Amino acid sequence: MKRESKFVRKPLGNFSPFRLPFVAAIFLVLFAFASQRQLIRQPKEARSGLKVIKVIDGDTVVLSDGRTVRYIGIDTPEFGQPFYEAAKNFNRNLVENKLVDLEFDVERYDHYGRLLAYVFVRDKSGRRIFVNGEMIRNGFARTYTKPPNVKYSDLFVKLQREAMASHRGLWSVYKPTRLAVVGNKRTKVFHRPNCSLVRKISHQNLVYFQNAEKALAEGFQPCRVCQP
Repeated sequence: MKRESKFVRKPLGNFSPFRLPFVAAIFLVLFAFASQRQLIRQPKEARSGLKVIKVIDGDTVVLSDGRTVRYIGIDTPEFGQPFYEAAKNFNRNLVENKLVDLEFDVERYDHYGRLLAYVFVRDKSGRRIFVNGEMIRNGFARTYTKPPNVKYSDLFVKLQREAMASHRGLWSVYKPTRLAVVGNKRTKVFHRPNCSLVRKISHQNLVYFQNAEKALAEGFQPCRVCQP
């Protein structure tokens, strides 16, 4: 007589092992979608269609929500320097009392608490204008490359070369030194060799240029202290 086994295999109902890969795939797709939404979600302060209510100078404006915006990647003349008023007026004509769109880079604020942004505005025909780039292209700003905010640094260097070649704006009066200059890779600023700030540059950040024009062509800006 055949003895019955003590171990009885329980039925698994409608379960099929072939469903496991399908369920796992669905889970991975949902997870990836959720993760992607986290990556592309704009921060609360990233808004479009804000009005510029005040132009402070060539590279700084105040928005209708009270925030001050500093343009990324450019530097315009300070008060008392040549082309200060011209740069401010050019910026005013571009954006004052107009709606602008803001685009951000790695850092959102500078050490003064100003919002860092690339600014876009539309002209009367609806054409989208890149304000930061226009300031450089017309010779009212120099490039100011400050890592990690370098999204448009190559474009800015190209536009600056065009402005220099055409002697536009501040490049019509700027007389760069023909002597060798010393650059700082970290700050993207170049100096005369005897400038007091050169001694503060670490060895790994030192870079030497044949003259100021070579430094400018690489996207470096002249020191405000020694004015090479």
